[in-house]
Amino acid sequence: MTEAPAPFHRPADGWFGDVMPILVDGVYHVFYCHLDRDDTGAPGLCKPLTWAHLTTRDFVHVEEQPRALDHGGPDDVDLLAGAGSVTGPVDGTYYAYYVGINPRRTDRGEPEQVVLRATSQDLMDWKKDEDFVFEADPRWYERDAWRDPFLYRHGDRWRMLLCARSTEGPAERRGAIGLAESDDLLTWRALPPLYTPGTTYAPECPEIFTLAGREYLVYSTYSDRFATRYRYREPGQETWRRADWDALDTNDVYAMNTVADETGERRHLIGWLATRAGDTDAGHRQWGGDLVAHELVPRPDGTLGVAPPEASLARFSRSAAHVEPRAGSWTVTGDEAAYEGHGFGWCSLGACGHTALLEADVPLDAECEEFGIALRARDDFSAAYLLRFEPRHGRVVLDRRPHTFDGPFDHDKDRSYVSAPDHEIERPLPRTDGTVRVRVALDGSILSVYVDDVALTTRGYDLTDGEFGLYAAQGTARFSSLVVGGAL
Repeated sequence: MTEAPAPFHRPADGWFGDVMPILVDGVYHVFYCHLDRDDTGAPGLCKPLTWAHLTTRDFVHVEEQPRALDHGGPDDVDLLAGAGSVTGPVDGTYYAYYVGINPRRTDRGEPEQVVLRATSQDLMDWKKDEDFVFEADPRWYERDAWRDPFLYRHGDRWRMLLCARSTEGPAERRGAIGLAESDDLLTWRALPPLYTPGTTYAPECPEIFTLAGREYLVYSTYSDRFATRYRYREPGQETWRRADWDALDTNDVYAMNTVADETGERRHLIGWLATRAGDTDAGHRQWGGDLVAHELVPRPDGTLGVAPPEASLARFSRSAAHVEPRAGSWTVTGDEAAYEGHGFGWCSLGACGHTALLEADVPLDAECEEFGIALRARDDFSAAYLLRFEPRHGRVVLDRRPHTFDGPFDHDKDRSYVSAPDHEIERPLPRTDGTVRVRVALDGSILSVYVDDVALTTRGYDLTDGEFGLYAAQGTARFSSLVVGGAL
């Protein structure tokens, strides 16, 4: 059993994947799909998944527990022990429902994906139920897409949501949130889909819950946009509503599910931040990575924001930032810095390394070409991760500078021009005509940003140290309540 005092946990021997959380006696048990670091698979075989298990009270101090579920062999139904959910205790027993995946079964005329289950009396020792198998119903669903079972109570019955695919429609748009029902947790009846977005190949890791008097549906998509999304509705309504910005974090964070605290009035949102190939900013996203946790913030209009877990920022020291103008015309008064000029200006707030904190109030009434906060900036501002605010466009952008260019007319180039993928990651600005509070936590390659109740979580591999800074161009901009810190 190992302990990791950090909010972005990664197992020492692999990667953190899809989550199945449950709260018991004040302890969050987070079961998750674990991909072994040394497992490269084999021709014709997948890299097997298992169920790992960690416990935490605050999503900062984490203890790894013994492995919960192992995968089966090449001919078993659960070559991959994939995502699902844990419920209970019911008459003293906890139930883990999960997807067994084995592409080889299709060669025998059997479905690739089926729902399986295991039982436990203490959440530590699990026994697979060898007699339980639940397959997709061909009246409504394709048989090879039937995964990520999520259980919940609906009246006096149990219901199960599933990542599924309808039998009709364009192949890339058949994704559906499947539905099933049971009286006893053993015999399940498939029902028509709960929700068919019409936009995605498969809505993964679906979940339904109630918060602040409204019902929410959360699911993740990868074919149309890599994101965890949500829908909501008022009590008694049948139609799900879509927020203008329906993603709960960036497209670097995936498969987020929630777990309620003991009051049932607060919920944590947990998922994984993808690693990138080669540990570089230009690398493609990979499956699995590090745990990411937020607290859900229900807004009066029914939309959702997020906040950092209380303990995640408490691990930093705090002190007033020392503002040092480096270029342009800056006025520094106490903890406020203001820029006014016709060119470019920036100022340093001091060094930031592997683990660092920055907090600032940023008024959104700036009248300038560009303004924002620089992370790990070079002392000549030749490179930095820029948090750029664009109030007129209603967004905040993480921009990786400098952009890398290929010579499009060179004989050995492919006209890639801007060669680095995803050099901009965008999130919505909160709807306010006033000031937003910005909180930035750097943890190695992880860049965690909160702008009021909007999260922007991404990777920053290439710049490992540098300076915090403020910058602006062509106009006026202000920043105040400037605080910096390091790990305690």
